[in-house]
Amino acid sequence: MSRKKQKHHEEHVNLERWLVSYADFITLLFVVFLILFAMSSIDNRKFQALAQSFRNIKGSGASLILPAPGSAATPKANVGASGKNQQAKLEEEKKKLEEVKKKLEKYAKERGIDKNLNINMDKNGVNLTVTGTILFANGDASLQPAAKAIIKDIFKIINTIDNPVRIEGHTDNKPIHTAQYPSNWELSTARSTNLIRYLIEEYKFNPARLSVGAYGEYHPVVPNTNDANRAKNRRVEIMILSKEAASQNPQSGEAKVN
Repeated sequence: MSRKKQKHHEEHVNLERWLVSYADFITLLFVVFLILFAMSSIDNRKFQALAQSFRNIKGSGASLILPAPGSAATPKANVGASGKNQQAKLEEEKKKLEEVKKKLEKYAKERGIDKNLNINMDKNGVNLTVTGTILFANGDASLQPAAKAIIKDIFKIINTIDNPVRIEGHTDNKPIHTAQYPSNWELSTARSTNLIRYLIEEYKFNPARLSVGAYGEYHPVVPNTNDANRAKNRRVEIMILSKEAASQNPQSGEAKVN
């Protein structure tokens, strides 16, 4: 091949490279106008969706993503602000749950029933465990007459917040074989559901906040080796759930037997 032809070929290659660069410039210019058009829209949600789509692009043009209209923060900064808001809500909820716990403890002590009302708090919320025969007589699921005043006082405190409430029934390991309660499963279920029904009918408690569980004799807190221990295992647990814990539990209003 002659030198003249080689030189002509090299010039042709340089021309193609110039066209590629020009095409990249036109593409970036199109992206700029597209973003400007999106910024002119009032719909901030659509803009964020557009920004997210370009954020996933690797290479040239990724740095052109601008803040949403009316905001000086970048999308990354917005995510950070959202995280801070969520953390603030969690801290506020924790504070309210702690206040409820203190009020319940004070009430139990003033009423002289603190030995039968065990109150603790963990990541799931506040757990109020009622043991012995305060609510129900042995082998029965009908609320004791004296229990109704206690329930009224307890749920007056609980109702100062709007968190979901889960009620769980437990029994000791003494077998029961009656026409009404063929086993401890039925007994524990009746106790938890009777309490929920009473709350709804007597105090108009919001049913959407309530869920129920029944465990029979199979989740004792202590071994069923004597009467004192069996009294601890005969219990109703009233759980004031945090919003996060409630989202991981059965939906409020559903009855679940475990």
